[in-house]
Amino acid sequence: MCGIIGAIARNPVQNTLLHALKTMEYRGYDSAGICTVSQQQLHTQKAKGKLINLETLLEKEPLEGNLGIGHTRWATHGVPEVRNAHPHQTESIAVVHNGIIENHQRLREMLQASGATFASDTDSETIPWLWQQVLEGETNQEKAFLDTLNQLEGAFAIAGIRNNEQKLWFARRGSPLLLARSPDGVFVASDALAVGAVATEVYYLKEGQWGWSDLEHVHIFDAQGKKAEVMWEAMPEMVAATEKDPYKHYMLKEIHEQPRVFLDILHAYTDGSPHIHFPQATFIETAPLPSRIIMVACGTSYHTALTARYWLERYLKIPVEVDVASEFRYRDPVIAENTWMITLSQSGETADTLEALRLFKRQTPNNKSLVFCNVAHSSMVRESDGLIELYAGPEIGVASTKAYTAQLLTLALFSLKLAHQYNAMDDESVMQHIQALFAAADGAKALLEKPKTFDALTPLFSQAHGSLFLGRGPCYPLALEGALKLKEISYLHAEGYPAGEMKHGPIALIDENLPVIVIALRQYHLDKVISNLHEVQARGAKIILVTDMQKNEIPENINATIHIPEGDFFSAPLLAAIPLQYLAYNVACDKGTDVDQPRNLAKSVTVE
Repeated sequence: MCGIIGAIARNPVQNTLLHALKTMEYRGYDSAGICTVSQQQLHTQKAKGKLINLETLLEKEPLEGNLGIGHTRWATHGVPEVRNAHPHQTESIAVVHNGIIENHQRLREMLQASGATFASDTDSETIPWLWQQVLEGETNQEKAFLDTLNQLEGAFAIAGIRNNEQKLWFARRGSPLLLARSPDGVFVASDALAVGAVATEVYYLKEGQWGWSDLEHVHIFDAQGKKAEVMWEAMPEMVAATEKDPYKHYMLKEIHEQPRVFLDILHAYTDGSPHIHFPQATFIETAPLPSRIIMVACGTSYHTALTARYWLERYLKIPVEVDVASEFRYRDPVIAENTWMITLSQSGETADTLEALRLFKRQTPNNKSLVFCNVAHSSMVRESDGLIELYAGPEIGVASTKAYTAQLLTLALFSLKLAHQYNAMDDESVMQHIQALFAAADGAKALLEKPKTFDALTPLFSQAHGSLFLGRGPCYPLALEGALKLKEISYLHAEGYPAGEMKHGPIALIDENLPVIVIALRQYHLDKVISNLHEVQARGAKIILVTDMQKNEIPENINATIHIPEGDFFSAPLLAAIPLQYLAYNVACDKGTDVDQPRNLAKSVTVE
């Protein structure tokens, strides 16, 4: 989603702002802009499209000033044009904004009646005009800013500057924002990657906090205007995450990082015994077995939750409900006592998932909530009773790869933990499964050392009008994920389907130009999946088989086969995910699409 950067420094900030925007390109955007203060005037440059367009403008007309803000925009209100790009401003105030101002139309009408002249179609432009109007009747600057915030309805992260002062203003409600500092200056950003190269300390703003900073002091207040304490933390090392050499794309780099991520997770949560320990979710150790588990997520995270349902229900024998977050929060869900909610999010800021968590906590405050997340300081983490951290490291490619398999692996360990704790699995069985997960790290590494194995798949998509992914059991969510990856980055229509349901409609799509990817693993109804394969094959489809069968067992006349190491009930999906990711990557490269920043997509969806 949109990226915010603000800086007040001892030196000119233009290049700092521009570099920060570049590190946030992966979030998805359609325009960008920078505004600085110099000689008590606002100076702005904005451009449609990629940052290179803004960079070209700045080379011709650099922006002076040691105070400034910048933004990469992903359109919500108004088409992707320069007039709708941020920063938005009056003559004296400039603002960048993430989120949605829900009462913007009412505010716009009120402000226009008072003489405001709007230049954009955005909801964000109401903020500087409103702030300016409030300042006209209020001499206390802090009170004026808070009064402005209190008139805004919806979600926002804001950074703002004024032409007659050297202060960087900021606010956070429902959208992530952080502060960072170094001896050279103070920064505000929506993403730690944006300031990782220039700051030494960081503070993650809490919900409702706002304030301002000059070069010497940072002033933070809560939603009621009460002064808040700033607890600075050391800025984590992030430079390596923003470099992709020797890989062509971040996505390819992150696919190849997965074996290391697997080992990092296993070493973090296992110790050579059957006792899996989650130090940031200690309630699991003492809580009674829940009567029900609700899992809520979006996109790729939703697919990992669907996989875990098979694991949890098999051993715990309790109902596990999996919901798309945007549906859960609007369907008046019935939540009984002794229910656990599990939320899954790479960023921990996914708007619908966060609101689903808040709904759950409002309805049943005594129930327990657990989040699987890659960002330990995110909103979802702060508002949950426990965290299982993914340890995937920063993921730059918009299409999730290593965060997806990190969720799968941590969910597998979580399932084993509960099965062991509630006497559904003995010590020896737990150890065997843990060993199989370690073996999956080796198996994934072996697969990735032979990338040419996947090259034969790409020609099968040269004339394709779409594709179909089929699987049973936990391979059905894998089919959904494989289809999502392909359509995300290649823009080729793809559909994941339960293999047993194929005859109930999708079989009508099959012809000689439809590649069908069949995921057939020993652990999950292999014989039935092979029967479905023959049904598809008989109708002329091109078959790509992802399997752990031996070569002499593979059916005849398969167009392409990807053989993966054999896993067990928990580790098999980790291995099968690798070829699905590589397939999507290769097809996207062949079609010449923007692999790391596919059109219309954002890395973290922080608005509804």
